[in-house]
Amino acid sequence: MKKFLKITVGIFLFILLLLIVTPLFFKGKIERLVKEEINNQLAAQVDWGNFSLSLIKHFPNVSVGMSELSVVGVEKFQGDTLLYLDDFSLSADLMSAIGGSLSVEHILIDKPLVRAKVLADSTVNWDIVKASELAEEEIDTLESENSDFTINLKSFEINDAVISYEDQTMDLDAEIQHLNLDLSGDMSAATTQLQLESSIDAVNVTMENTKYMNKVKVSLVAGILADMTNMVFSFEENDLMVNDLNLGFDGSVGMLDEGYQLDVKLAAKETTFKSLLALIPKEFLTDLENVQTTGTLALEASAKGIYKDADNLPAFDAVLRVENGQIKYPDLPKSINDINISVLAHNTGGSPDNTITNIEKFHFELGQNPFDASLMLMTPVSNAQFKGGMVGVIDLGSLKDAIPLDSFDIKGIVDADVTLDGNMAMIEKENYEAVQVNGQMKLDDFYYSSADLPDVIISQALMSFSPQKISLNKFECKVGRSDFALSGKIENYLPYIFKDETIRGSLKHSSKLLDVNEFLVGMDEEESVGAEDTTALELMEVPKNIDFVFTSTFGKILYDKLTIDNTKGQVTVRDGKVVLNGVSMDLLDGGMKMVGEYNTQNVKKPFVDFNFDASNIDITKTANSFSVIDSLMPIAKNSKGKVSADFKYNSLLDSTMMPIIASITGGGNLKSKSIEVSNSKVLNNMADLLKKDKYRTMKAEDLNINFIMKDGKIIVEPFTAKVFDSKIEVSGEQGFDQSLNYVVKAPVSRKDIAGAMSLLGGSFASSGEDVIIDVIVKGTAMDPKLSLDLSEAQKQVGKELEKEAGKVVKEILKDDKVKNAIEGFFKKK
Repeated sequence: MKKFLKITVGIFLFILLLLIVTPLFFKGKIERLVKEEINNQLAAQVDWGNFSLSLIKHFPNVSVGMSELSVVGVEKFQGDTLLYLDDFSLSADLMSAIGGSLSVEHILIDKPLVRAKVLADSTVNWDIVKASELAEEEIDTLESENSDFTINLKSFEINDAVISYEDQTMDLDAEIQHLNLDLSGDMSAATTQLQLESSIDAVNVTMENTKYMNKVKVSLVAGILADMTNMVFSFEENDLMVNDLNLGFDGSVGMLDEGYQLDVKLAAKETTFKSLLALIPKEFLTDLENVQTTGTLALEASAKGIYKDADNLPAFDAVLRVENGQIKYPDLPKSINDINISVLAHNTGGSPDNTITNIEKFHFELGQNPFDASLMLMTPVSNAQFKGGMVGVIDLGSLKDAIPLDSFDIKGIVDADVTLDGNMAMIEKENYEAVQVNGQMKLDDFYYSSADLPDVIISQALMSFSPQKISLNKFECKVGRSDFALSGKIENYLPYIFKDETIRGSLKHSSKLLDVNEFLVGMDEEESVGAEDTTALELMEVPKNIDFVFTSTFGKILYDKLTIDNTKGQVTVRDGKVVLNGVSMDLLDGGMKMVGEYNTQNVKKPFVDFNFDASNIDITKTANSFSVIDSLMPIAKNSKGKVSADFKYNSLLDSTMMPIIASITGGGNLKSKSIEVSNSKVLNNMADLLKKDKYRTMKAEDLNINFIMKDGKIIVEPFTAKVFDSKIEVSGEQGFDQSLNYVVKAPVSRKDIAGAMSLLGGSFASSGEDVIIDVIVKGTAMDPKLSLDLSEAQKQVGKELEKEAGKVVKEILKDDKVKNAIEGFFKKK
């Protein structure tokens, strides 16, 4: 018996050891072959951190696992991650494969990140399967050979997935956060019962800068009867929750070779008006649990037929009705009453052009003021026909008495009476007179206050509508201390609304005061002292379908420490760029004119291109008003005088609106009759070097400087200036990183340079012309380093010594005895 036990234990241990060791022999080879084959089949880079293969983990099933799996794009999507997941595991019964049917017990995908993207040219990043080189006959043969082999899945699980979708052709961004899904059932049976549980913490959808869904929570628990032979799935008991709205649906979905066979119905399980409010994001309707509501709700939808694609739809109907609704917050004095809504959508099937959408009624009363709106839309594809309007008064003061507005305060009266009746054919033919758009909208005594902005007051705004244009007859507004007055017209607005064509406008704007400092979001002055502004801007893309011309005048503009007077000019927003034309202003005791553009036509390479013409600008005030001047030229704060400048500036911008230094180009000219500089680091260093305090103050006259900007530098062409009643010559360059590299050729008196000249090993007369020296300026603008180049002085002293030696020889030759001795010596030779 003991021998039998020993043999049994030995065999068991051998099998166990074999199960542990066998995968180790084949793991590397299998992993290498799998990676090579995947990368051969896909136009993407596929990689993973760890590959595991085990016969023990889920014995008797084989377990395959991967961690840190990534799929990264190539070519147009180079470096873009299409898929990343922390872990992937699969458990399967290998013995079942011998019988021609592989049984997969469980698949787990843990924390996947999916980023789907559609470029402006309609290229998609998930089209990564390489075209097969096999002929269709070969493919059919392979499929026929493998048709008897099946894979059966029993359990599939996704844990904490994040899925994003970006479509540049539609300006659409969508995101699903924290998706969890658990699907289980015997999928090997011809007919089986499946159980599906899924939840999403947040669904966000933004299109053309409008948020259509914001942090919407979705969950689904459903029992599904699956006919795996015919691929028909019938929904039984289920709950679909959208925020707090509980929807039930039944029916079936069949999978066809092309499309789906649908026969489904959906309806709200609760018929109270309050359940509809659950769809409104909590940011806009707070404390929903305590709100008191009355009224009934009907929300139903159905679809029957074949859905093939967006151009081939099943027949469908949808109905939303609210009757006698009311919203009342217990702590507020007023309520929104008599809410009646009726929305219908219908399509007989086939083309989406058969869709009829009818907002029959949209009515509510606020503060005894009724408001009504309606809209019918037919044949939306071939020739959209529309008819509707709105009429009524909204007292915004009553709104805050009916709905809690904790973050802001609002008042004002909106009075609207607008009708709309026509079709797209009228607009396309520019037969605007046939389109009935009439009425006006008025806003009186509007007031808005929040913690983020200065108070906004619109005393009166009046817009009138016609088929051709919207006329802004009056608009008088104050934002904090700033005032604005606008008038003008907006044209082509109907094609803009219905066909996304270009909207055009011509507006006149005037303002007595614009205080930009009130709009700057940041720290209090006491907190901001010595602190850097780390708030990153975002690139502002100029819409290409907007064509507006603004003619503006500002009496006074306050920006930081700068005061600008009498600003006027024309600003054009057109074709993806903002163009400034003839803009002039008085500032810094002088004046400035500017033309140029901010261009985002290629949003990947935005740029600015400006020409500036400044006259009689005070240097000290400029340095104290612009931090960039102080950082590039600290000497400016220690300068007195006025300059005039004419220069061009061009640079690309990065995603934070900052210039890309290497791309900066331009140049120009700077002139000044007189500039006095004192107590600067450069001058102090020169005074210390020459041991003369008089160099601590310098007055330069008749400046005329030409410069160019390229390769991240300001290159100064050689120029002369009058300093200490002598002319100096300056040349060199300065980097945008504050680095300095200048040479100053300056005449220096012999007395001042005597100490340095003694280094030459000789002396010279202290009287005579000044000595030319080169002052080399290196280092940075904040820490300049000065040195002297005395080569020019050496040459000058050498010539003087040679001249003095010649005089001595002449004096000697005047002696006849010496002269005769020298002549006799040469005669003997």
